[in-house]
Amino acid sequence: MIISNKLESINSLSKSEEILAKYILHEKENIEKLSTTDLANATYTSPSTVVRLAKKLGFSGWNELKEKYLEELNYLNQHFTQIDPNYPFDSHDSFMAVASKIGHLAEETIQDTLSLLKNEELRKAVDLLEHAQIIYIFGVSNSLLMAYDFKHKMLRINHRVEIMNLPEEQVYVASNSTSKETAILISYSGETEEVLQIADILKKNNTPIIALSSIGENSLKNHADCTLSISTREKLYSKIATYSTNNSIHFLLDILYSCIFNLNYQDHLKYKTNISKNIDKRISHSILLKEK
Repeated sequence: MIISNKLESINSLSKSEEILAKYILHEKENIEKLSTTDLANATYTSPSTVVRLAKKLGFSGWNELKEKYLEELNYLNQHFTQIDPNYPFDSHDSFMAVASKIGHLAEETIQDTLSLLKNEELRKAVDLLEHAQIIYIFGVSNSLLMAYDFKHKMLRINHRVEIMNLPEEQVYVASNSTSKETAILISYSGETEEVLQIADILKKNNTPIIALSSIGENSLKNHADCTLSISTREKLYSKIATYSTNNSIHFLLDILYSCIFNLNYQDHLKYKTNISKNIDKRISHSILLKEK
């Protein structure tokens, strides 16, 4: 959960801590140069209350909370200046206006996802996938729909990917996993109960975990060997559809596939081309689509 949401929703705050939380949310970037004492003086609280609030939010103290909160604000202020990912179009929009706005949202989501991508985490993920005998993908609902395209692509370069549709199947497969496989766990919130249950099992079996999740601290990230961040702009429930989340997940999986392909570019290209010629059997009379 992102820090802004934590400050708004945490239920175990004292009256002084609530005052601090509201002040931080109101002042936003203005807190950058405030020390523990400065913040306490500004809110008529105490330095110990500031530290206590930081620890309730999962941080070691005010400086860590401030650093992470400012990073979060910087991210939230980037991109998405034109389109609301939760309500990207209005009821009075024409069909072409709707189409244009959905297109702009897709573009902004891609740029947003790229801004969150970290080289070290990407390298770890690619290395784990490259050396895995089997790649398992776990998740619920629409996240698994995005994964089927990834499976389709990987199969055509001779990398085995397994996706289980039923929650019971996911738990059984996770229970039989070993350190020779790698699991991709997808959860936007990072708190999906079924996914966390699977993560616990995988961890006990020493199966490497790649998490695809939103920014901020969450339980899934604590289980993962590496994390790729999903564009984090959508509410959990208040939205027309999961446009941004779906585009971001699909893009991240496309990046992983492309990096795996790039490791053995010529071999993969030859293998994939031969497989397509022998199996797909595509015919077209279009000059644009014909092979040379």
